[in-house]
Amino acid sequence: MSTVEKAAEKLRAAQAATPADGAAPETPTAMPVEPASVHAASGIERLQERTLAAHHAPAAPAASSWHVDRKTLERAGLLPSGLEANGRLVDEMRRIKRPLMANAFGKGVPDLAHPERIVVTSAVSGEGKSFTAFNLAMSLACEPDFEVLLVDGDVPKSHLTHVLGLQKHPGLMDVLANEQMAPAEVIVRTDVPNLLVVPSGKRHPLAAELVGSLRMDFVLNEFAGRDGRRLVLFDSSPLLATSESQVLVSHMGQVVMVVAAGRTPRHAVDTALQLLTESQYVGLMLNMSQLPASESYYDSYYGQLSAPRAGEA
Repeated sequence: MSTVEKAAEKLRAAQAATPADGAAPETPTAMPVEPASVHAASGIERLQERTLAAHHAPAAPAASSWHVDRKTLERAGLLPSGLEANGRLVDEMRRIKRPLMANAFGKGVPDLAHPERIVVTSAVSGEGKSFTAFNLAMSLACEPDFEVLLVDGDVPKSHLTHVLGLQKHPGLMDVLANEQMAPAEVIVRTDVPNLLVVPSGKRHPLAAELVGSLRMDFVLNEFAGRDGRRLVLFDSSPLLATSESQVLVSHMGQVVMVVAAGRTPRHAVDTALQLLTESQYVGLMLNMSQLPASESYYDSYYGQLSAPRAGEA
């Protein structure tokens, strides 16, 4: 008998065994088969149960914030002690930040490239730029509509990084040197509302080259975020002290130049200003002045921050 004939014989035998009313023969040892609709319904029910469980599950604990200790900041000279000194400082920082904020959100000087990037620098060391950068960041963080990312770009000194106790945390130079590292990995959220910090990171022999690289452009864009609610504020090395500070400043849309009253040589300020471009918003801030804090005094100096390029100190 051929294969075809055998198959036909089996088919006839199966048909003969089936009852005339089309009912399936009893198979006591077989498991009952559920209709497809029952499978679908039970699958939907299980999905709904999992969804409800996920919605009612306790939320994962938020990542702990880095503590910013005021007493440590006072001892390090980054914050003044005493209510009167703090009150005056708060008022001074408000005056400085207003034009910077206006520029960042398109209400000040028009057509600035990257106005959300702000750098605080000086011509030479010892002029109080780190003090200014930190307190400006604290003042900006008081604004309810956005957050500020303070970056320690003064890699040789790393004063902010050490005072905040972030020496062992990866920072700016690490994310520039390692393209496998995401910029978000070096951002530290603090317990000061709206204040985030990026430490300086490990020193690198090619610091200037890394700061001037395409990788730096990518990192800066990631630092700024995608929702337009973040200002990126750098504390930089003095412009006349390191080559990487000059490269860093070239990435910035706004520059705050700190000048120490009675200490910074005029020729040093002039030389530092020549390193900046006409497309940047540059403001001079007079620091360490012994003059009384009158309204006319502040208007005469902080008013220079309202021009695209500041005049002479």
